[in-house]
Amino acid sequence: MPGTTRSHHGYFGALSLAPFALLVLVFGGYALGEVIHMAFSHIRVQGGSFVWSGAGLGNFRHLVDDDSAESSLLVTALFVAVTSVTSVAFGTALALLVQRSLRFKALAQTVLLWPAIMAPVVVSLVWLLILSPNVGTLNKALATLGLPGQDWIGTSGGALACIVLVDVWHWTPLVFLLIYAALCGIDEEIVEAARCDGASSLQAALFIQLPLLLPSIVGAMFIRVVMGVKAFDEMYLLTNGGPNGATNLVSLYIHDVFFEQLNYGYGAAVSVAVVLLLAILIVVFVGLRRATAMWPSLRQFVGERMS
Repeated sequence: MPGTTRSHHGYFGALSLAPFALLVLVFGGYALGEVIHMAFSHIRVQGGSFVWSGAGLGNFRHLVDDDSAESSLLVTALFVAVTSVTSVAFGTALALLVQRSLRFKALAQTVLLWPAIMAPVVVSLVWLLILSPNVGTLNKALATLGLPGQDWIGTSGGALACIVLVDVWHWTPLVFLLIYAALCGIDEEIVEAARCDGASSLQAALFIQLPLLLPSIVGAMFIRVVMGVKAFDEMYLLTNGGPNGATNLVSLYIHDVFFEQLNYGYGAAVSVAVVLLLAILIVVFVGLRRATAMWPSLRQFVGERMS
């Protein structure tokens, strides 16, 4: 009977997911197939219509030799690495702090989520009003203090630092929400037992809660990596890839190839390459999540054997 019940639950779960899976397969599969078809084609506009011709691997050979594509991929890798690690670190720290707070817990939960629910366009305009060298509130504050204003988004290093700051500010609350939900699922008796054994709050967080949170942290990291690769709105409105390509993320580069250069085949090839890189990252993160999910049990097993 228990086996039959589990079997029925499995069938019900599969049937419940079937409509969504079919929707993704029909629309997402068709779109992906068209992009792959475009990646192996030369496409030009002639007489108000698209004219297709075979390109073989020509677009991908162009991608290998394209310095602009290489530069945008490097900028994207740096941006994704810094924003993902920083937002996950801050989000996890905030979750641990809020979970321990008794007086400000409800207020913190509300206030910390405000940036995440703001539209990217609104976030871009808010930060543009802060960082603008002419009308920005940051330079006005410096002028009030008798200090010279700065062109915050006018230099290569400053512009990259600014878009990292904006992205971390915008999406750290999402990481906080994910980690906080996982933290609330940890049995408090485990933490209390550690404290009864003499562990401080910091030790309980480092050696009890963080190991149990590792699967959620890896999941949040993966979400932030995907979001970093997809990032477009804030960068397009704040810097538009400048100055001198310092903030030209791969999403901005694909937009430029498609809509400014009208090189549809090559733009599709860059998109396919990015999708393949994300697929590799998915495999890596799935493996990491499984490994971290087994880590507490493995550590307990090793500890029992050594004792």
